[in-house]
Amino acid sequence: MTNRERFLALLAESGVTQVESAGMIAGQTQRPCSARTVRSWVASPETPSARPCPGWAIEALERRLKRLKKVVA
Repeated sequence: MTNRERFLALLAESGVTQVESAGMIAGQTQRPCSARTVRSWVASPETPSARPCPGWAIEALERRLKRLKKVVA
């Protein structure tokens, strides 16, 4: 499973939107993360604006979702 697929699975499992996930990642990492950045991570790889989803972003989202009990550990 690619990082993109993992990220999309987390969003689907938790019911969190892309915009909400950007805020969660920013809050968890204390680094800026915009909705536009998240859109580039989940975009189809063939799309010119697509960017690889970094592992640190998935880890940060997982940690925040676990704290909020939106995903099972």
